[in-house]
Amino acid sequence: MAPSFRKPSRTTVTAGIYALTAAAATAAGASGNRTLAAWTKPLPMLVLGAATVPAVREHGTAPADAALLAGAIGFSAAGDRAMLLEEFGTDDAAKERHLAIGAGLFAGAQASLCGLLARRGARVRAKTLTPRMVLLGESAAILAVKNRPALTVLGPYGNSLAVMSALASDAPNPQPALRAGGLLFVLSDLAIINRRYLLTGRRSRTAAEAWVLGSYFAAQWLLVTSLSKPLR
Repeated sequence: MAPSFRKPSRTTVTAGIYALTAAAATAAGASGNRTLAAWTKPLPMLVLGAATVPAVREHGTAPADAALLAGAIGFSAAGDRAMLLEEFGTDDAAKERHLAIGAGLFAGAQASLCGLLARRGARVRAKTLTPRMVLLGESAAILAVKNRPALTVLGPYGNSLAVMSALASDAPNPQPALRAGGLLFVLSDLAIINRRYLLTGRRSRTAAEAWVLGSYFAAQWLLVTSLSKPLR
């Protein structure tokens, strides 16, 4: 009897496509090839956005929740573009401007996620917020020494990220994917500041950028796919 093959589910296919595009964007960004990075970096969020639409319809997501999900994805996609321009910029003033724009856009993404998590019943607790604030305090300390003016923009963004991650950790019922996504987002952003201001070797900077991008795309997938369906 010939073996039977089960057609892969839509979720499996989407996850595979997302993983491939995320791997391509990570490799391109870490290699320092601006052209490849410009073409590949938008792809994962486009795939994630396209995958979210049928998931929202299937689960009957409330319009307010759907709008918050769209905001999280849209702000993140725009923030990715700003950070791409910052990473490959050659003019210091332009790099600082794009860094500030990127931080503002990602703050919008974090606010959208915070709103969605709060609507799902998550609440901030000191025991989960404090360690995240301590972790991001390392980045603040680096900026205080290396680029104090940037603290006025990156400081508030870091606070919004810490709150989002704490909310993801305290969502009702066991939610390992949400918790992992929230923590990965913190660790990814923590590495950005360390890469920019502390690392000088080519290999170390390449490895750091690979971590920044890889963990970021993983965090986005875990957060968005978890929040596009009802919590258990």
